[in-house]
Amino acid sequence: MNIIKTRELTQYYMEEINNLVEAQDKVKHLPLYFDFDDDRCTYYLCFENKALMSVTALFEIDTDIYEAIAYTDILNRCKGYFRAVYEYICNELGTGFSISFICERNYTPAIKTAKKMSLKYDCTETMMELDLSEYTGNNIADIDITKEDDICYIFKSDTEIGSFCFYTFTFNSNDIYFHSFNIYKDYRNKGLGRLSMKAILYFLKNLGKTKIHLQLLLENLPAYKIYTELGFNIVSEISYYKKGC
Repeated sequence: MNIIKTRELTQYYMEEINNLVEAQDKVKHLPLYFDFDDDRCTYYLCFENKALMSVTALFEIDTDIYEAIAYTDILNRCKGYFRAVYEYICNELGTGFSISFICERNYTPAIKTAKKMSLKYDCTETMMELDLSEYTGNNIADIDITKEDDICYIFKSDTEIGSFCFYTFTFNSNDIYFHSFNIYKDYRNKGLGRLSMKAILYFLKNLGKTKIHLQLLLENLPAYKIYTELGFNIVSEISYYKKGC
């Protein structure tokens, strides 16, 4: 067994990683992928002879805080390859840090592995989307939205009550990611979140946007209820299993 650490993947390494992912996809597609252009990422590749058995991509999110995505060859699981990489990473980083491993919420092999490794469930992020071309909501008369630079401000009867942001994807300028939606503290629990979201969808549709993507914590039940009632569909659910080393 040989573990290689690198921040610069060769073409051969990228092909080997893609082979692991493609083999997994034939069994079950997982909403996880490796962005080979992400310069925050360090790769740990575990080989047996010349065969890649397991790969972990480690992302430094903040000082001593990491997230990781891992794939192990489907024919060579439960043989200690992932554990060897995990222990290698922990020994290298020392103490005082945490790693959150990302996996598909209901993927049993990943959940069993997390339990065997004593990784503790942290949270689940739900990815949702809505086809705005099919949204039929009307304008909300007393809710106005003003965009300044990258921030959109929400007003009710000329009083600022919240804000949100969105950005467009490079592959389609009408396909957007919606984030940082916030109703200010003094205006919460008054039904303004739902009302504002209806106004936001109408606003975005009038801008010519055709699809909206967002993510939220599964545990955020009030927001989850609003989005599902407005027609958002679940695309994927990603769970985080955490352990400090």
